Amino acid sequence: MNREPGGATLRLGAVWDDTSAAWRAFYPEGLPEDWRLPYYAQYWKDLLVPSLHWARHVSDQVWLDEVPEDLSLYFEVPSSVRRANSAMQALAEALGTRLGGFLLDHDDLPVDPGLSAYAFTGAPFPPMPGARGVAAYVGKAGSVLVVEPQPGLSLRHRRELLETLARTMPDRSQPLFLRCGPEELEEAETMLRLAGLS
Repeated sequence: MNREPGGATLRLGAVWDDTSAAWRAFYPEGLPEDWRLPYYAQYWKDLLVPSLHWARHVSDQVWLDEVPEDLSLYFEVPSSVRRANSAMQALAEALGTRLGGFLLDHDDLPVDPGLSAYAFTGAPFPPMPGARGVAAYVGKAGSVLVVEPQPGLSLRHRRELLETLARTMPDRSQPLFLRCGPEELEEAETMLRLAGLS
């Protein structure tokens, strides 16, 4: 398998969407809700909680306790949160090593020094053919990309999008989150593996 210099591989993760029929179908029928994160972690090791679900998850200690040790959670922090630092601190304390980071669209939110290692701030990123949207975030720990592929892309165009993203990521050990269903995420992982990037 061809590896990039230094053996760096591209890490794929999903954007949490428990309202999606595709994601609900991913989990075996009858699987208790509190087993979903461990089941997901069998396939992928990074998960992004979108800002839409911030309030729900930031205050749900039971959900946080269910996060497996081998899963890293990232959170999109809504720009409207007034007490973001206290919520981020509570998440950092509750998750410990299971916290991947906080994605901030705005750089005017002062981040407490103790949280700066987990902060990724929005950065410019050029539009990409095949992507409906791309959001880039950079921080002390590297960079994170969140990509929504255009629906209905051919396999060839999906492969080209993934290869282009892999080439543009400055730190390939950081995750690339795809806003898509589990089948598309599995296909993306297969394409990256076949291209020697995973």
